This record gives sequence, C-alpha cells and structure tokens, in this order.
Amino acid sequence: MAKQGMVSLNNIWKDRSTPKPLKFKLLKTLVWPRMLYGCETWTMRKADESKIEAAEMWFFRRLLRVSWKDRRTNGNVLAEMGTERTLLSLVKERRLKYIGHAERNTKTDLMKTIFEGKTEAKRGRGRPSLSYVDQVSKATGLKLQSISQKSQDRVIWRGIVKSSCAAANINPDDAARSSKIILR
Repeated sequence: MAKQGMVSLNNIWKDRSTPKPLKFKLLKTLVWPRMLYGCETWTMRKADESKIEAAEMWFFRRLLRVSWKDRRTNGNVLAEMGTERTLLSLVKERRLKYIGHAERNTKTDLMKTIFEGKTEAKRGRGRPSLSYVDQVSKATGLKLQSISQKSQDRVIWRGIVKSSCAAANINPDDAARSSKIILR
C-alpha cells in the first residue's frame, strides 16, 4: 500500500521545481504512515527488517528519480538526501512506546494476556518462531518481569526506550562499510 501511495504521487516526485526537503517531508507525512500502520504489534524476522530497509531505499530512489540502472550505491543516495536510514529504528521505537502505553493502561489486561498468554496447540517442527515478548526483551535487554515493572513509570520507560533506540541505530555492518570507504 505504501508503494502504491508513492506511485500515486509521481507528479510530485517528478516535479523539478519542488525542493528535496519538501519532498522528504511529504514522503514522511503521506507515505510512511501507510508503511508503518500497525507496526507496534509486528513480530519481525531478519527478512522482514531487510524488506523494510529495501522499501525505504526504494522510496528515496523514487523521490530522487534514481534508476537501478544508474548503479548508484545506497550510501550515495542517502548522502544526496542528507539523511540516514530511520524507518526500521522508528518501527522499533514505536513498538517499545506502545508496550509502555499498554502496560500502564489499567482498564484492560491486554499486556498481561500477551506476556503470559500461551496457545493450546501442538508445536510444529523446527525452531520456534520469535515471539513479541522475545523481541521486546532483546531490544531492551530486560527480562519480562522487569519490563512490566519499569514500564509502569513513564519517565523511566522513556529513558529505556531512548537508550534502546540509540543503541539500535548503530549497525556494525554499516560502521564496517563506512570504515572501508574511509580507508580507501
């Protein structure tokens, strides 16, 4: 749906008189909400994360009218846009913020159901799929009980969300690539 929204705005992206910062703001306000709808509840695998990053780069390339035939690197496109990849970290940040919000909600026991809920079914063969709780625990570095306790205090939870998102923005692969570029 997000790509469909991007294509429907082709006349804006192709207009040379519209400045890039304005196009970027339009992208963030008109396309990204479609892309991120319901992302607070997603359980993502590595393949899903790479699809989100690929979609973000597709948006940027479309915005700059860069074809894949031009053989320009993602780093080059990001440098021309004057931005970094932020969509995936935004998904992770929204997920953590939602956990705190839902955990503090006293009207329902939604998070208790999610955290402690078990389905009554025979588990299939192979590795068990990563659960929502596992991803939140991995992102924060906290155990389930600690997540429940610390999310009750809004100030503490905001600090945890901020520190988790700051740590997630440093990608070792990107750092290694950039150091190779600098050394050459």
